[in-house]
Amino acid sequence: MNKAFTSAILTFIIVLMYTTVHAQAHSGIGLGLGGNIPFASGYSLGVDVSVQGNIRLSHAFALVPVIGVKQIKGDNAIIHEGPQGYSTYTRGDLGGVSLAFSGKYYFDKQWFASAGIVGIINADRSSSGGTLALGYQVPLDNQNNVEFNLSGSVLKWSRTSGSNTVPVAGLRVAYNFSFRK
Repeated sequence: MNKAFTSAILTFIIVLMYTTVHAQAHSGIGLGLGGNIPFASGYSLGVDVSVQGNIRLSHAFALVPVIGVKQIKGDNAIIHEGPQGYSTYTRGDLGGVSLAFSGKYYFDKQWFASAGIVGIINADRSSSGGTLALGYQVPLDNQNNVEFNLSGSVLKWSRTSGSNTVPVAGLRVAYNFSFRK
């Protein structure tokens, strides 16, 4: 990962350590649906569907493992890189099975921030990167809530002829069921 992204994550963690909170981390499970906008030429809106866990570590912190499917549409252009087109590939769809692991920090009962790592695997290329998110939970009752989060990710896609980095912004909605009473 690049130095700017690493510095942003470290700054984010330091700020979180010095914040006074009235938080509400709970263990539970959720189902999510989201849209992704890549900030790289040749790619358009994508979607993701996921199942996420929420493992409470303290009143303010939780671990969030996520498994799902992520898809970002490519324009199928043929790309020639290097001198005299030394490397050629088709800019196809990006996506596959996604695995993510992040830490979630609650600022109060409804607002949270998270940071973590994400990987996407499919048959001919794979991706890895980091992600940051800011979210809000709307409680429905003592055990259910709807979570909205706005995220930013930097994904490095690898393929046999090279790799490219794609920054992605996403908006996700998840229904969460908490194991508390």
